[in-house]
Amino acid sequence: METDLVGGLLLPVGLWLLLSAGTPSQLHHRLAIASLIASAIATLAFVAFGFAFAFGGRELSLGGGTPPERWIFAGLSGFFLDGATDLESLRTFVRFWPLITAGAVLAAGALAQQARTVTLAGFTTVVAGVVLPTVICWMWGEGWLYALGANVGFGRGTVDLGHLAAIGIVAGAAGVVWLHSIPRRELVPHEPELPAVYFPVRAVAGVLLILASTPAFAGAFVPDASELPMGQFVNSSVAVSIAILTAGGYTIFTTRRPDMLSASRAAAAAVLATSSGGALLPMPVVAALGIVCGLLATIGYYAVNEQLRWRDDSAIVTSVFAPAAVGLLATGIFANGAFGVAGLLSRSAGLEAGQLFAQAIGLVAIALFAMGMSKATLELMRRARIALLITAETAYSQSPVPQPALSSVVVASAEFADAAQAMSLTYASVSEAPDLASADQPAMEVEPVAIEETASATGEGNARRWLTRFRRRNEAPPAPKQPRKVAYPYRVGGRPLSTRPPSVSSGDARDEA
Repeated sequence: METDLVGGLLLPVGLWLLLSAGTPSQLHHRLAIASLIASAIATLAFVAFGFAFAFGGRELSLGGGTPPERWIFAGLSGFFLDGATDLESLRTFVRFWPLITAGAVLAAGALAQQARTVTLAGFTTVVAGVVLPTVICWMWGEGWLYALGANVGFGRGTVDLGHLAAIGIVAGAAGVVWLHSIPRRELVPHEPELPAVYFPVRAVAGVLLILASTPAFAGAFVPDASELPMGQFVNSSVAVSIAILTAGGYTIFTTRRPDMLSASRAAAAAVLATSSGGALLPMPVVAALGIVCGLLATIGYYAVNEQLRWRDDSAIVTSVFAPAAVGLLATGIFANGAFGVAGLLSRSAGLEAGQLFAQAIGLVAIALFAMGMSKATLELMRRARIALLITAETAYSQSPVPQPALSSVVVASAEFADAAQAMSLTYASVSEAPDLASADQPAMEVEPVAIEETASATGEGNARRWLTRFRRRNEAPPAPKQPRKVAYPYRVGGRPLSTRPPSVSSGDARDEA
């Protein structure tokens, strides 16, 4: 296997380490299982239909126009990797699998602390299986964003040399939709605090792995551009260093101590910010992007979590979405003109705004597509949940057997008739996500009790009663027993303990000690 392909596999590992560094230990189980489920779903979806959406347009596509002015929006051939047996197709799959998995891990990190497993699975399937492959088709599968240069004359089309900015915009936009839909934090006056870091070593390891993976994706579809991966790493490392110093200096100025998690998130944001332009960005611009990422990880995090009161504990907005968007626009302004990518202020462009238009169109199109698909997914799951509740209530009300829990189901369906209350059904229960607002606790505790008691009372659940033995209860675990105090009759060295009282002399006292 090629070296650059192996380096790309480090990206999802580094992202997961960085996400877990800021997750409390009691929620590590949820983050771990969410990441595994998201990775598995992303892989299967990419094999089943994602690869076809991304690169199937070379044979059959969903688009318009006639060659050479062809606008491709999605591929329609190669489902289940049909026909993708040649070396080039397999290399393309291996090259883009880490990007798909990275987007799934980021989406899972945004949902892990609040979402149910079913919600997480459905959301990840749409984001990693439909949205990401479609955007990959637009950008690198000869899609319509790639064709903006040839068909309209907007530079080289939408450019993302490092392949990370587009992935960050998709995952960040999906995270924004989720954060906007869940209840916000309670407005309680308190002293603003920096995010707590629980595993600082993981944060450092995650940043190093993310930075090490940057050369693997740079210049993948640019012929005769062997210098692009090295230039991508140089510019990314400079931006990462400046972002770390900016975030650390700000936290030292405000709290008199450097904050590890803020500096690590600023470093990851710098990698995304320099992904689009890569080696084409001048060094002063790279330094400015590092400063912007350092401020986003500190001041931006405060604005999102304290002012907007969003539950963005994973910093998906300030460390993923915003840096990727800023970097995409910076390429359209400051690209030096190499390989035909000339920014607005480039000397070779002569104040031509074609590349900037292409970058802006790509940013808006990708963000709106990801937000629209994410919103539609959450709405469909909400309506499906309401339909299940109404069906269960109807079945229970028509049963002739007395139902002690029927009133709970009726009350639940009435409470969840409102859109916001029904949306809360897709969130985790209070026992699974203890950081949810207290206003949602009564609604979330009703459902499992009502369904279990009614099924046992009517006898309709006899066929599946054996499954309820493995159903997780919301009851608190019993308190651990107090350890017993044991008097050991021997010393560590094997000599028996003396039973005579200690002497007042210093020698006897030392002997007894």
